[in-house]
Amino acid sequence: MIVFRHRKSGDASFLSHIDAMRVLQRTMRRMKAEVRYSAGFVPHMLTYTTTPLPLGVQSVAEYFVADSPLGNEEELLERFNACAPFGMMADFCRVTQGNPNLAAKVVASSYEVKAEERISDEVLQILDMTEYRMRRMKKGQEIDEEVRNRIFSLATDGDTLFMTLATGNENLRVDSFVESLSRFGVKASANDIVRTEQFASLDGKFVAAKEIL
Repeated sequence: MIVFRHRKSGDASFLSHIDAMRVLQRTMRRMKAEVRYSAGFVPHMLTYTTTPLPLGVQSVAEYFVADSPLGNEEELLERFNACAPFGMMADFCRVTQGNPNLAAKVVASSYEVKAEERISDEVLQILDMTEYRMRRMKKGQEIDEEVRNRIFSLATDGDTLFMTLATGNENLRVDSFVESLSRFGVKASANDIVRTEQFASLDGKFVAAKEIL
C-alpha cells in the first residue's frame, strides 16, 4: 500500500469528494503506478481516503491510500507531485505492508480558521459549556444537534481560530460549526477553513495519522 498526505487547496477545495478521487486516481495512472483493481463486472481502482471535507474547506493534511506494490517512498512522492495538480500535491509518502485503514482509525482533525475580524475570546466559553447546540441542513431538512462532546479544543490568536473537532463516525461538520460561531461574532466562510492534520487515538492521546503508519 502507498499512503500520500496531500493538500486540497485553492480551486481544488471546490472539487467534490468523487471528483477529487478521480483526480487522484488519474494522478496514479500518469505516474504509472501499478494500482490493483477490484474483481467483478465493473473493476475499479482500489484507493481509499479518510472522511471527506465539506465543499470549499481547504486542507494541507488529506490522506490518500492506493493498493499498490511496495516502492521507494522518496521516488513515489516525487513522481506523484510531478503528475498531480498544484492544489493537490503531497508532502508525505509512506509505504505499508497492509491497508492502514485510516478511515476507521482517524477520530479527530485540527483546523485553522482565518476570520474577517479579530475573534473575541468569548468563543472559548464553549469549552466551559456542558451542552452546545447548532443547526444545520441534512438531506434538505434543518436539524438541531448537540455537539459539545465533539469539540475537543479551541484557541484564538487575533483573527485566527484554532480548533480540534471530531472526525469519522462521530464527525462534526466543520463548516456548520464555524457558521454557528456567528453568535460569537466570528465571520468566516468555508474557504477560510484549513484542515491542518488528522489524528488517531493512541493510549488516550491524539497522534497524527502519519505517525501510526
